[in-house]
Amino acid sequence: TDRATVLKYEGNEWARIWKEKLIEHKWDIENAMLFGTQSSTYNTTQGAVDFISTYGNTFDLTLTTKSQDAFLDDMSALLDPRYNNSKANVFFCSTAVYNWLHKLGGYFQNNLEISTNFRADLAVTGRKKVLGLDTTTISTVYGDMNVVRNIHLDGTNIAMLGINMKHCAY
Repeated sequence: TDRATVLKYEGNEWARIWKEKLIEHKWDIENAMLFGTQSSTYNTTQGAVDFISTYGNTFDLTLTTKSQDAFLDDMSALLDPRYNNSKANVFFCSTAVYNWLHKLGGYFQNNLEISTNFRADLAVTGRKKVLGLDTTTISTVYGDMNVVRNIHLDGTNIAMLGINMKHCAY
C-alpha cells in the first residue's frame, strides 16, 4: 500500500519511510562508533571517545578561557612528529568549537596583514567533501587540520576529537 500511495508532498510514501529509517540506522552506527565501550563478556566495538580518553592525549578546551597560543601548544603536543606524523588526522568537533576555530581564522585574516612575505599561523584555507562530510582545512604552523563539525558531540563534554584515521576500521 505504501508503494502505491501518492501523497501531495511526497510521491512515494514507502521511499520516504525507507529514507528516514536509513538515516536513523546511520545515526545509530555513528553513535556506536563514537560512544561505544569495550566489553569483556561479549564482542563489541570500542568507540573512539572511550579509546582516546583511555589511551590518548587529552586537553582542556574551555572556549571562554582558551587562547589561540594555548590551543597551538596543545596541537604541537598532539601532532608531534615523533609520535604522530600522519596526514590522516581528522578533528571532529562540536558546533561551538567549529565556530570558535572559524572566529580564530577570521581574526587572523581581518587583523593581520598577510602578504607574500608573511603567513598567518591559523587560517581557514578551504572546504571540501570527504566521504560526504563537509571538511574544513585550517592551516596551522603544525600542518593542516582537517576539521569536521559533528553534531553528535553537541551537548557532551567533548569539544574536539582528533582521530588518526589510519588506525580506524569499520
